[in-house]
Amino acid sequence: MLRKIKDALKIREIRSKLLFTLFILLVFRLLSAVTIPGVNLQVFKAIVQQSDILQIFNMFSGGAFASLSILTVGLGPYINASYIFQLLSAVVPSIKELYSGGPIERRTLTMYTRLLSVPLAIIQAFVVYFGLTSFSKQFGLPVSILSVNGPVDVAAVISIFVFGATFTMWLGELVSEAGLGGGSSIIILAGILVSIPTSLSYAWRVLIYDWQKLTLILVLLVILILAIVIALSVYKIAVVYAQRVRATGFAGQENFIPVPINPAGVMPVIFAISVVRMPVVVANFLAKQNRWPTIAHIASVVSTWMNNFWVNNLLMLVVTVGFTVFSAFLVFRPKEVAENLAKQGAFVRGVRPGKATEEYLKKVLIYTVFWGALLLGILVLLPNILVVSLKLPTLVVTGTGVLIVASVIIDTLRQVEAIYSTVSEPKEYF
Repeated sequence: MLRKIKDALKIREIRSKLLFTLFILLVFRLLSAVTIPGVNLQVFKAIVQQSDILQIFNMFSGGAFASLSILTVGLGPYINASYIFQLLSAVVPSIKELYSGGPIERRTLTMYTRLLSVPLAIIQAFVVYFGLTSFSKQFGLPVSILSVNGPVDVAAVISIFVFGATFTMWLGELVSEAGLGGGSSIIILAGILVSIPTSLSYAWRVLIYDWQKLTLILVLLVILILAIVIALSVYKIAVVYAQRVRATGFAGQENFIPVPINPAGVMPVIFAISVVRMPVVVANFLAKQNRWPTIAHIASVVSTWMNNFWVNNLLMLVVTVGFTVFSAFLVFRPKEVAENLAKQGAFVRGVRPGKATEEYLKKVLIYTVFWGALLLGILVLLPNILVVSLKLPTLVVTGTGVLIVASVIIDTLRQVEAIYSTVSEPKEYF
């Protein structure tokens, strides 16, 4: 493996892309250390360690959220905007054409995604600001996290957050265009890799008994194996291309269509987290409003019910599985695949072309993705169960984070292999 990596690094294009990516990550990490004015950082870091949802936000900000830097909002608005357009492509024909079009349509879709990211960044900046101002009361802290004096300071904090979100989005696009891997994924990967050693060392110090440490190691190994299985597993559908006719009869060129067990990656998990946790945030806010006692009482009941460990995790499992199956039809479109096969003179072995092929692809997709979605849901819940069983004060490693690490590394190695194959003899290096 080391020899293969060494051979790949001899190629100038790969070296330049790698150095550019590392430079962008260095810029991102430096800016992630620049804290916004008026913040009590020690108090906020203590709060982050007590909240699983804040640690998830920190992961998707590339590690900038825990330090309340100018890049705190991170890539959340851009990721949400991308997923919103992906959902709209299922019901809006004009957006569907952009997804299925060429380079010009892709550039148009990217521009729309950037434009939608700005208002989403403003909304998320306000949510972060109001969250910071209310955390002190919620956690019973005598010191305020964020000190602001008047509307001018509020506008300055919001503007800094929005600038950080747009700047992070720009850095990610630079990596996508001139670096290795997907830009957004690489930035998130950097934040995860930075936080993992600290989390593991902290958990190791907290655990007293040897059986707890052994359980921690075994569960982390299971999480890693599950993440790799979800990232790599595909179901192959045999396809015959009618290109050659032999004297003995019809014999076309055979190939296959790969159907991943999780075509949408971690996007369903991100959306599921937002759907499950947002009602809790709203209910916690309304429960503290003394002006509306009836609403406050109902919100308090909802908050208590949804904060129950088993209810929360069951909802997370159901929503994750549902969004994963739904997202699979947005990424892998059976109707378009069946039409493309017919245009290319190909057919699925044992299935008639046209409508029958489309129905067959739908059945295969539902069956394959359901098991992938179930594994993804288990991967998301395992760290939560680990925290409760070992009585850890915080999450050690999230299953979503490990899945991102595995997926990004695999995609980056595939990109390196593709570049290598264009400048040398084709051989499978990774």
